[in-house]
Amino acid sequence: MKKRVLILSFSRMHSDPRVLRQISFFERHGFEIVLSGLEYTGEKSFYPLTKAKSPFFRALKLGIMVARLARIRVKEFLRHSSLKDLSLLQPTFNLILANDAETWPLAVALRKSHPQAKVIFDAHEQYAKEFSEMLLWKWFHKRFVNFVCKKYIPMADKFITVCDGIAQDYARDYGVEAHLILNTPDYEPNLEPSIEKDRIQIVHHGIANRSRKIEKMIRLMDHLDDRFELKLMLIPSDPVYFLELKELAKGRRIEFLAPVPTQEISSFINRFDIGLFILEPVNFNYANALPNKFFEFIQARLAIAIGPSPEMSKIVLEEQNGIVAHSFDEKELGEALNATSLEEIREMKKISHQIAGKYSNHQNEKVMESLLQDLGLLNAEPSLESINLSN
Repeated sequence: MKKRVLILSFSRMHSDPRVLRQISFFERHGFEIVLSGLEYTGEKSFYPLTKAKSPFFRALKLGIMVARLARIRVKEFLRHSSLKDLSLLQPTFNLILANDAETWPLAVALRKSHPQAKVIFDAHEQYAKEFSEMLLWKWFHKRFVNFVCKKYIPMADKFITVCDGIAQDYARDYGVEAHLILNTPDYEPNLEPSIEKDRIQIVHHGIANRSRKIEKMIRLMDHLDDRFELKLMLIPSDPVYFLELKELAKGRRIEFLAPVPTQEISSFINRFDIGLFILEPVNFNYANALPNKFFEFIQARLAIAIGPSPEMSKIVLEEQNGIVAHSFDEKELGEALNATSLEEIREMKKISHQIAGKYSNHQNEKVMESLLQDLGLLNAEPSLESINLSN
């Protein structure tokens, strides 16, 4: 009989890169997969993570949040979650993989009906410090998330997260050992560095989120010489902010591109030259960011231009495949880019090509295989076929 895995995620699962890689991994290992999240449009069995609430219960939840009643908030979530439906599923699950702190109490509660299930928590962020720069977040959410981390993380069989800085912080705050699964995309064996044209094309992609201060990357163009153009491929999660960015970009050498599906990002941006990300450390998670887009730049065989974000700059400085400014000031990064020759950019792109296998999801799969072997859910011999990562 096939082993069964339940993947929980407080996200739209069909567009969450990390969750999509998890689905692909377990599919290749022959697991039967059941999903529960906010939304999903694929073909797997899916159960909505939360059920519709009446106006009364929405008001009750708001009152619980205002009063910062963490234990009651967990109970309220479980009451309106998919717990009952998932508890009735047969045969029972062998593994529950819970992404995002909000789903961890549900994973633990499901152990009553699925006692043989091992539980893995995946922390995509340091959740107790996620939006620590926002007073409203501190009041409504910080106590709750800290309670969830303190109470539930010790109940997991394995705990994973996205980078060294966040892993070390979880160890300090909660005494937990975190295994690293980086946000690396699948290896793209058929991509090579594109041939540079007359202009050097810079690209940034991601969510149009005001806290990311994307306007800094727009204003960067005021400090770059005429060789450079900027392409922005943004998801307008904040429509007002997105329109502000489009207005700010007028008169500059900037083009807005329609977003492409997550799995196509690396191959799509391969046509450009430099992947750009200036992310001011306005909170702990931004200070320790090592995001999908950074590794998609590498997989696309681009040079990289960033501010001094420690997790990203550690890799760029070690591999020498990009430029790291000494501050998050766009003028300083502009001066560094202006001083970079076309030949140096070619060399950076060549290095990204050489290390694309090293920073691909294949390395993560080895880590996950090892964790599942420790839990008795996978044979000692990996079932995945060997992947040729040489270039």
